[in-house]
Amino acid sequence: MNDSLDVRTHDGCCLGCGHPLRGITAKVCPECGRGFDPDVSQTMGKVGNFGFRRSLIGTCRSLHWAFLVFAVAIILYSGLGGHWILIAMIVFASLPLILLQFILLALPMQPISMRRRLLGYLVPLAVISVPFTDWPIRVNFKLHQASLQAVADRVASGEKIAGEISIGTFRFRRVGTTYNHEDHIGFQINGGFHGGMYFVATPPGFVPGPSSRQPTQNHGGVWNNTNWTVDLGDGWFLVDQD
Repeated sequence: MNDSLDVRTHDGCCLGCGHPLRGITAKVCPECGRGFDPDVSQTMGKVGNFGFRRSLIGTCRSLHWAFLVFAVAIILYSGLGGHWILIAMIVFASLPLILLQFILLALPMQPISMRRRLLGYLVPLAVISVPFTDWPIRVNFKLHQASLQAVADRVASGEKIAGEISIGTFRFRRVGTTYNHEDHIGFQINGGFHGGMYFVATPPGFVPGPSSRQPTQNHGGVWNNTNWTVDLGDGWFLVDQD
Protein backbone atom coordinates (compact mmCIF):
# COMPACT_ATOMS: atom_id res chain seq x y z
CA MET A 1 0.00 0.00 0.00
CA ASN A 2 2.80 2.40 0.85
CA ASP A 3 4.59 1.69 -2.44
CA SER A 4 1.40 2.49 -4.33
CA LEU A 5 0.99 5.76 -2.46
CA ASP A 6 4.62 6.65 -3.06
CA VAL A 7 4.03 6.37 -6.79
CA ARG A 8 0.81 8.33 -6.82
CA THR A 9 2.17 11.21 -4.71
CA HIS A 10 5.72 11.11 -6.07
CA ASP A 11 5.65 14.58 -7.62
CA GLY A 12 2.57 15.96 -5.86
CA CYS A 13 2.33 18.96 -3.56
CA CYS A 14 -0.43 20.55 -1.52
CA LEU A 15 -2.63 23.00 -3.40
CA GLY A 16 -2.97 25.10 -0.26
CA CYS A 17 0.63 25.63 0.84
CA GLY A 18 2.85 23.82 -1.67
CA HIS A 19 4.15 21.26 0.84
CA PRO A 20 5.41 18.07 -0.94
CA LEU A 21 3.13 15.07 -0.46
CA ARG A 22 5.58 12.38 -1.51
CA GLY A 23 4.98 9.22 0.52
CA ILE A 24 2.30 10.75 2.77
CA THR A 25 -0.40 8.20 3.60
CA ALA A 26 -2.77 10.27 5.74
CA LYS A 27 -4.39 12.08 2.76
CA VAL A 28 -3.98 15.31 4.74
CA CYS A 29 -1.20 17.84 4.25
CA PRO A 30 0.97 17.80 7.39
CA GLU A 31 1.80 21.49 6.92
CA CYS A 32 -1.61 23.14 6.55
CA GLY A 33 -4.14 20.32 7.07
CA ARG A 34 -5.69 20.52 3.58
CA GLY A 35 -7.06 17.21 2.38
CA PHE A 36 -6.10 15.50 -0.88
CA ASP A 37 -6.82 12.27 -2.74
CA PRO A 38 -3.81 10.54 -4.33
CA ASP A 39 -6.16 8.98 -6.90
CA VAL A 40 -7.46 12.37 -8.03
CA SER A 41 -4.71 14.44 -9.60
CA GLN A 42 -6.80 17.62 -9.43
CA THR A 43 -6.49 17.60 -5.61
CA MET A 44 -2.70 17.92 -5.81
CA GLY A 45 -0.30 20.32 -7.44
CA LYS A 46 2.89 19.38 -9.25
CA VAL A 47 6.43 19.82 -7.94
CA GLY A 48 8.35 20.76 -11.01
CA ASN A 49 11.99 20.41 -9.98
CA PHE A 50 13.00 17.81 -7.40
CA GLY A 51 16.69 18.52 -7.98
CA PHE A 52 16.17 22.13 -6.90
CA ARG A 53 14.18 20.95 -3.89
CA ARG A 54 16.91 18.52 -2.85
CA SER A 55 19.44 21.34 -3.11
CA LEU A 56 17.33 23.59 -0.87
CA ILE A 57 16.74 20.81 1.63
CA GLY A 58 20.45 19.99 1.76
CA THR A 59 21.36 23.66 2.26
CA CYS A 60 18.78 24.07 5.01
CA ARG A 61 19.93 20.91 6.77
CA SER A 62 23.58 22.02 6.63
CA LEU A 63 22.71 25.47 7.99
CA HIS A 64 20.62 23.88 10.73
CA TRP A 65 23.54 21.84 12.09
CA ALA A 66 26.04 24.63 11.46
CA PHE A 67 23.99 27.07 13.54
CA LEU A 68 23.65 24.55 16.37
CA VAL A 69 27.44 24.20 16.55
CA PHE A 70 27.87 27.96 16.08
CA ALA A 71 25.39 28.75 18.86
CA VAL A 72 27.12 26.40 21.32
CA ALA A 73 30.52 27.96 20.50
CA ILE A 74 29.31 31.56 20.83
CA ILE A 75 27.38 30.89 24.05
CA LEU A 76 30.36 29.10 25.64
CA TYR A 77 32.80 31.79 24.53
CA SER A 78 30.54 34.56 25.82
CA GLY A 79 29.76 32.73 29.04
CA LEU A 80 33.45 32.30 29.83
CA GLY A 81 34.15 36.00 29.30
CA GLY A 82 34.99 36.29 25.61
CA HIS A 83 35.65 39.75 24.22
CA TRP A 84 32.33 41.42 23.48
CA ILE A 85 33.57 43.25 20.36
CA LEU A 86 34.74 39.99 18.77
CA ILE A 87 31.43 38.33 19.64
CA ALA A 88 29.48 41.20 18.09
CA MET A 89 31.58 41.13 14.91
CA ILE A 90 31.14 37.37 14.46
CA VAL A 91 27.39 37.49 15.09
CA PHE A 92 26.81 40.43 12.75
CA ALA A 93 28.92 38.76 10.05
CA SER A 94 26.63 35.72 10.27
CA LEU A 95 23.43 37.75 9.69
CA PRO A 96 23.26 37.02 5.91
CA LEU A 97 23.38 33.26 6.62
CA ILE A 98 20.77 33.65 9.35
CA LEU A 99 18.50 35.47 6.90
CA LEU A 100 19.02 32.70 4.33
CA GLN A 101 18.15 30.10 6.96
CA PHE A 102 14.92 31.95 7.84
CA ILE A 103 13.94 32.17 4.17
CA LEU A 104 14.55 28.46 3.59
CA LEU A 105 12.59 27.52 6.70
CA ALA A 106 9.65 29.64 5.55
CA LEU A 107 9.36 27.83 2.20
CA PRO A 108 6.41 25.41 2.41
CA MET A 109 7.99 23.07 -0.18
CA GLN A 110 10.48 21.84 2.42
CA PRO A 111 9.47 18.67 4.32
CA ILE A 112 10.82 19.81 7.70
CA SER A 113 9.44 18.67 11.03
CA MET A 114 7.90 21.32 13.24
CA ARG A 115 10.57 20.73 15.91
CA ARG A 116 13.41 21.33 13.47
CA ARG A 117 11.64 24.31 11.97
CA LEU A 118 11.18 25.82 15.45
CA LEU A 119 14.80 25.18 16.39
CA GLY A 120 15.86 26.68 13.08
CA TYR A 121 14.28 29.98 14.13
CA LEU A 122 15.08 29.97 17.85
CA VAL A 123 18.77 28.99 17.71
CA PRO A 124 19.86 31.90 15.44
CA LEU A 125 17.72 34.30 17.47
CA ALA A 126 19.47 33.12 20.64
CA VAL A 127 22.82 33.81 18.96
CA ILE A 128 21.72 37.30 17.83
CA SER A 129 20.65 38.13 21.39
CA VAL A 130 24.11 37.45 22.87
CA PRO A 131 25.88 40.74 21.95
CA PHE A 132 22.79 42.75 22.98
CA THR A 133 22.11 41.15 26.37
CA ASP A 134 25.31 39.29 27.44
CA TRP A 135 23.00 36.64 28.87
CA PRO A 136 25.53 33.74 28.79
CA ILE A 137 28.02 35.53 31.05
CA ARG A 138 25.21 36.78 33.27
CA VAL A 139 24.00 33.21 33.76
CA ASN A 140 27.52 31.97 34.44
CA PHE A 141 28.07 34.79 36.90
CA LYS A 142 24.98 33.79 38.88
CA LEU A 143 26.27 30.22 39.05
CA HIS A 144 29.56 31.49 40.54
CA GLN A 145 28.31 34.47 42.54
CA ALA A 146 28.72 32.89 45.98
CA SER A 147 32.33 31.89 45.25
CA LEU A 148 33.13 35.30 43.78
CA GLN A 149 31.64 37.03 46.82
CA ALA A 150 33.78 34.92 49.15
CA VAL A 151 36.94 36.00 47.31
CA ALA A 152 35.79 39.63 47.22
CA ASP A 153 35.26 39.56 51.00
CA ARG A 154 38.81 38.24 51.49
CA VAL A 155 40.27 41.03 49.36
CA ALA A 156 38.13 43.63 51.13
CA SER A 157 39.55 42.42 54.47
CA GLY A 158 43.08 43.09 53.24
CA GLU A 159 44.21 39.89 51.51
CA LYS A 160 46.32 40.40 48.40
CA ILE A 161 45.86 38.03 45.44
CA ALA A 162 48.83 37.99 43.10
CA GLY A 163 48.58 36.86 39.49
CA GLU A 164 45.81 34.90 37.84
CA ILE A 165 43.16 33.02 39.75
CA SER A 166 40.59 30.41 38.69
CA ILE A 167 37.11 30.37 40.19
CA GLY A 168 34.93 27.65 38.70
CA THR A 169 34.92 28.01 34.93
CA PHE A 170 36.28 31.58 35.11
CA ARG A 171 39.97 32.42 34.97
CA PHE A 172 40.68 35.98 36.07
CA ARG A 173 43.81 37.84 35.08
CA ARG A 174 43.86 39.75 38.33
CA VAL A 175 41.69 40.51 41.34
CA GLY A 176 42.05 43.74 43.24
CA THR A 177 41.09 47.37 43.63
CA THR A 178 41.84 50.41 41.50
CA TYR A 179 42.65 54.04 42.19
CA ASN A 180 39.74 56.15 43.52
CA HIS A 181 37.78 52.93 44.17
CA GLU A 182 39.78 51.14 46.83
CA ASP A 183 36.64 49.61 48.35
CA HIS A 184 35.50 48.21 44.98
CA ILE A 185 36.87 44.77 44.10
CA GLY A 186 37.46 44.08 40.42
CA PHE A 187 37.83 40.63 38.82
CA GLN A 188 39.47 41.12 35.41
CA ILE A 189 37.92 38.70 32.90
CA ASN A 190 39.84 39.68 29.77
CA GLY A 191 41.90 42.50 28.30
CA GLY A 192 45.30 43.87 29.20
CA PHE A 193 46.89 45.92 31.95
CA HIS A 194 44.98 49.10 31.12
CA GLY A 195 41.53 47.74 30.28
CA GLY A 196 39.14 44.89 29.68
CA MET A 197 35.99 43.40 31.15
CA TYR A 198 35.58 43.12 34.91
CA PHE A 199 33.16 41.82 37.47
CA VAL A 200 33.09 44.54 40.12
CA ALA A 201 31.88 43.98 43.68
CA THR A 202 30.82 47.23 45.32
CA PRO A 203 30.56 47.87 49.08
CA PRO A 204 27.22 47.59 50.91
CA GLY A 205 25.00 50.60 50.39
CA PHE A 206 26.75 51.72 47.22
CA VAL A 207 24.51 53.73 44.88
CA PRO A 208 25.84 54.14 41.33
CA GLY A 209 25.69 57.47 39.62
CA PRO A 210 23.27 58.13 36.76
CA SER A 211 24.08 56.59 33.41
CA SER A 212 26.02 58.89 31.11
CA ARG A 213 24.70 57.39 27.88
CA GLN A 214 21.76 55.69 26.21
CA PRO A 215 20.75 53.09 25.14
CA THR A 216 23.79 51.41 26.76
CA GLN A 217 24.35 52.02 30.46
CA ASN A 218 27.49 53.58 31.93
CA HIS A 219 26.84 54.22 35.61
CA GLY A 220 29.22 56.57 37.33
CA GLY A 221 31.39 55.60 40.29
CA VAL A 222 31.44 51.85 39.64
CA TRP A 223 34.95 51.56 38.19
CA ASN A 224 37.47 53.80 36.47
CA ASN A 225 37.20 54.88 32.83
CA THR A 226 34.34 52.57 31.82
CA ASN A 227 32.77 52.28 28.38
CA TRP A 228 29.63 50.61 29.72
CA THR A 229 28.31 48.97 32.86
CA VAL A 230 25.72 46.27 33.52
CA ASP A 231 24.03 45.99 36.91
CA LEU A 232 24.12 42.29 37.85
CA GLY A 233 22.30 42.81 41.13
CA ASP A 234 23.39 42.44 44.77
CA GLY A 235 26.01 45.17 44.37
CA TRP A 236 27.78 43.48 41.44
CA PHE A 237 28.45 45.02 38.03
CA LEU A 238 29.86 43.84 34.74
CA VAL A 239 31.96 46.65 33.26
CA ASP A 240 34.20 47.33 30.31
CA GLN A 241 37.21 49.50 31.13
CA ASP A 242 38.75 51.47 28.29
